[in-house]
Amino acid sequence: MFFQETGKFYIRIEERFESAHYLYKYFPDGSDEPIHGHSFKVEVYLSGKDNIREDGISFDFLTSKLRLKELVSELDHILINDHPDFKTINPTSENMARWFYFGLKESVIAANGKVERIVVHEGPENLAYFEPT
Repeated sequence: MFFQETGKFYIRIEERFESAHYLYKYFPDGSDEPIHGHSFKVEVYLSGKDNIREDGISFDFLTSKLRLKELVSELDHILINDHPDFKTINPTSENMARWFYFGLKESVIAANGKVERIVVHEGPENLAYFEPT
């Protein structure tokens, strides 16, 4: 029967936000990139400590989804460079992915889960992702 197949389960949650940013010292002469905006999407891939429970749930993502919404609300409709965490760190998609990981990891661990991957989409074609080691 289908439910006897073995494997690893992952859960994906996502949120979207609209923001502007610019990269510090982007050009060869050391000047900053111009301010510009994106439609961002962040995807979070989670797994449960026990892979799948007896009730068929691999990871209860409700608290993680709420925490992700809180984090996204910090970046939504702002110039990301003005956020305290990005005043001296380039607000690249890579650094945003690590920022989301840092903001989520405690709540996910507390719920007996693991953050497997954070993907930040910068518009529909470009993305970066972070997989913690």
